[in-house]
Amino acid sequence: MKGGIKMVVSHSSVAQAGGQNRHLPFVVEARDETADIPLVELLEWLSDNSTWREEELHRAGALLFRGFSAIKTAEDFAAVAQRMAPEILDYAGGTTPRSAVTGKIVTSTDAPRHVVIGLHQEMSYLAPSPAFPDPTPDKVMFFCETAPGGGGQTPIADMRAVYRKLPRELVDRFESRGGLVLHRKLPTEKKYGFEVTWSTAFGTSDRGEMEKIAQRNGWRMRWAEDGGLEITHGPSPVTLKHRVTGEKVWFNQAHLLHKSVAPWTSDWLGSSPSEIAEARALEPLIKDRFYYHSTHADGSEISLADIDCVKRTVTEEKVLFDWKRGDVMLIDNKLVAHGREPYQPPRTIFAALLADVPRKSQVVAPSTNN
Repeated sequence: MKGGIKMVVSHSSVAQAGGQNRHLPFVVEARDETADIPLVELLEWLSDNSTWREEELHRAGALLFRGFSAIKTAEDFAAVAQRMAPEILDYAGGTTPRSAVTGKIVTSTDAPRHVVIGLHQEMSYLAPSPAFPDPTPDKVMFFCETAPGGGGQTPIADMRAVYRKLPRELVDRFESRGGLVLHRKLPTEKKYGFEVTWSTAFGTSDRGEMEKIAQRNGWRMRWAEDGGLEITHGPSPVTLKHRVTGEKVWFNQAHLLHKSVAPWTSDWLGSSPSEIAEARALEPLIKDRFYYHSTHADGSEISLADIDCVKRTVTEEKVLFDWKRGDVMLIDNKLVAHGREPYQPPRTIFAALLADVPRKSQVVAPSTNN
């Protein structure tokens, strides 16, 4: 490492439970004498040591920066994020509710605090297109402004390990069917707590603008008779090779974005028997208004046995750590999945989505081999 800032660099002493990878995340912690350096010096150190940082990120999959008192606000976090990649992305097309904080910094999620958000790689359901050969974020960053009152961890899992552990016949079955397609129905107005409107998901309430977004990204869409939006993404990859390391990873959200895990089958409204019964009673009112469902690209359904196998394997690799105020976690979105555990308030975690290759640099000429 270069620069005058001396750091304590340690291998994941913060990990609590689950997962075989006890070195995840890789921790970069300030010494006592450097904990209070000004933000400008920290930013310079991050830039000077970018090669080392990227090497460690690709090796471990996630870095946790801890003990730097200069990172206090969302604006400070945005300045740090700008040193980690050329471009901060927006969240157009996302599947979870978030709120804008400053610039392109958003809340990590606005989902109810009792809900478990399963481990996933951000926006891995988006399909490559001529305009965006790699439409998914390269990195995801989180900043803890206020530590949770209890729980509220952001679990992570190495998806290289998941790929290696999954049965070969399952991987072959997914890959041989041409990838995955995500079908979504999003309402115009929110009536029930677990719904996401299309205007929230895509950041516009203008139909014409929505149609332009879909066209620009190569998404198939149509307006339903009830005013809702039906949209299809895909085919997206099941696995991929990392652009830098060449390692193969499991890269999809079929185990989460599927009718078998629809909100009314879970404890989205709460974990008590009455709340679960209430959620299930809402199924006939919601199932045609709001849903996510993944299929193989050839149109065949994904078996529940395969979904359960993927869930078990991902859970086996889950690693937990407790947030501390001021923590910043940088995740390679291709290599490592993340989620959220239920929490007791308060809890304020901000997020940023990053691209190592700016989106404008990705644009290529459309293929003429039609």
